[in-house]
Amino acid sequence: MKVFMIAGEESGDIHGSNLIRQLQKLADVSLYGTGGDNLKSLGQEQYFRTDQMTIIGLDDIVSNIPFIYRMFKTLEEKLDEVKPDLVILVDYPGFNLRFAKKAHAKNCKVVYYIAPQVWAWHYSRVHKIKKYIDKVLCILPFEEELFKREGIDATYVGNPVVDNMKYTFANRSEFCKYLSLDGNKEIIGLLPGSRKREISGLLPEMIKASEHFADNFEFVVAKAAGVNANVIAEYTDNTKVKMAENCTYDVMKYSKLAWVCSGTATLETSLNQTPMILLYKVGSLSWFIGKMLVKTKYAGLPNIIEGREIIPELLQSDMNAENIINKTEMILNNYDKFKKDIENISSKFDRIDPSKKAAEEILSII
Repeated sequence: MKVFMIAGEESGDIHGSNLIRQLQKLADVSLYGTGGDNLKSLGQEQYFRTDQMTIIGLDDIVSNIPFIYRMFKTLEEKLDEVKPDLVILVDYPGFNLRFAKKAHAKNCKVVYYIAPQVWAWHYSRVHKIKKYIDKVLCILPFEEELFKREGIDATYVGNPVVDNMKYTFANRSEFCKYLSLDGNKEIIGLLPGSRKREISGLLPEMIKASEHFADNFEFVVAKAAGVNANVIAEYTDNTKVKMAENCTYDVMKYSKLAWVCSGTATLETSLNQTPMILLYKVGSLSWFIGKMLVKTKYAGLPNIIEGREIIPELLQSDMNAENIINKTEMILNNYDKFKKDIENISSKFDRIDPSKKAAEEILSII
């Protein structure tokens, strides 16, 4: 089977490679397209790498127009050359939806894995998806019904973050010992994000709020991969907050509750069945533009999935130490309720092997 996969970002390379690894167990796969080290290790003949393709924001797009055009034309020519049995598009919607049109015109079967979040913004993309995509593999429980209402063949396969949740420590005692924590105190985990701007916007208020609970809790900040430790240490030095490296999922799992930057980390924390407070703060202009574009009532994936606020959200001016303290006390005073709501989210992803299910769906349409 010849598979032509377009993964344009590091996350796409990771999730795409997990999918291909499962597909290779079911069929003889020759792999072509774009990706990173993970897909390369599976034998992908790569025409462009993800580190070339990470283009963020309007300025990046404008300055990279010649490269984008060349990449598009090259990949179009490679489609003619390879004549794949299947084209798999992984996330990266700005490019991939345009490429889907070309692949469809060449009579290729096209599968979209990790489809555009049309429920959040750009809902009009459903028309292109319906026209050019043969199968959508959804990663959130409500997406399947949404796409089916539009006449799109879609199947929920589970969320690929499940594949990547690996723990460094066998139990809480080992985790506490590694960080020299008092094992008798509960832990509050701090997850301030993976971008310097997120960290500078959130972590100082997290540190201030931690002082209020210092007698009864220990605090651990998870350093995201790719973040320089000095960026975290700038705020945690001379405090009682410990920094944990290479064990973000352990921080989620062994914390009583967590203060989490908006994003995929809120879903990952839910899957670890840990109640949390979502925090988010950006520049005023970015916030204004975001409010104009994003159509969801909530910022956090757990709330979006449930259609109600099961985790408190502190956004923009509401994101301050005083409100973090108040919401934390609210959770602690009603802990069983918040814990049950989070466990309900986790149950929606239980017993689903997303990459395996996605591979089986792909094989069934070939």
